[in-house]
Amino acid sequence: MAKKAIFTIVFCWFYTLAMSQDILVFINGYRGPKYDQELPDNKLHLKDPTGYWYKLDDTIQKRFKNTTSVYFDAHHPLSTSAHRVFSKVVRSYIFSRFCWFRKDSRWVLNKDINEVGFQERVENGRLAGMALRAYLEGTESGKIHFVCHSMGYAYMLGIIDVLGAYVTFGKALILSPEDASAQGRDWAVFDEVWQYGARADEKNADPLFLQDGIAPQKAVVGIEQLPPSTKGGRIYIPDSYSKRKLGFIKSHHLAYYDWFYWIKPEDRGYFRQ
Repeated sequence: MAKKAIFTIVFCWFYTLAMSQDILVFINGYRGPKYDQELPDNKLHLKDPTGYWYKLDDTIQKRFKNTTSVYFDAHHPLSTSAHRVFSKVVRSYIFSRFCWFRKDSRWVLNKDINEVGFQERVENGRLAGMALRAYLEGTESGKIHFVCHSMGYAYMLGIIDVLGAYVTFGKALILSPEDASAQGRDWAVFDEVWQYGARADEKNADPLFLQDGIAPQKAVVGIEQLPPSTKGGRIYIPDSYSKRKLGFIKSHHLAYYDWFYWIKPEDRGYFRQ
């Protein structure tokens, strides 16, 4: 009987381990002027509903074994961004071409936080958080990991607000966040939090013509308080990366995020499950 009891315990332990899977949450950002007036449906998708991630999600998934991926579309109108109107995007782009020798100029890049628009994305993220929480009910889920881009950052904060008391957070990979200095959360509850993007707002900042003009980069609130070698921090586009692949749009766009995979296992910002 003792052997049978031990066998049952071991079997149940392995069964629970096998059934328990981490969740990898992909949250996309703005999908372009063609879809500007569309609002998010805040529904959970088991596949990329828009093709936004190209093959970047496939590559990230390979580093997260025994993981189920889910997707949320966090596209919001441009009016919720720091740009507010398309004409300001055009003006910013043109002046960034002429001011290529300057490292920073407030009037060239649209950096003023759109607090109302940011909070709108957070609130929709909370609706997405409720959808994810419903999806997790009755399951033996492991840790929750996030990969967000651009407008998806604010949306991720809303999801965190809803899930914080119910789940264990793993890693957060924040790619070119929009209005990153608007809000943050308690990043200490995560295993790691990394922000990837153009170098800005410091002495070694890239010249304007190489910076991200779609989402002018600032530090995610609170990320600089994390232990920089183990828990997180900012990871910049390498200086050796081809300047032809950088600029107002390219420094932001996922299609040019191949430098993301130059990060080696011994480097800061390298991630695995």
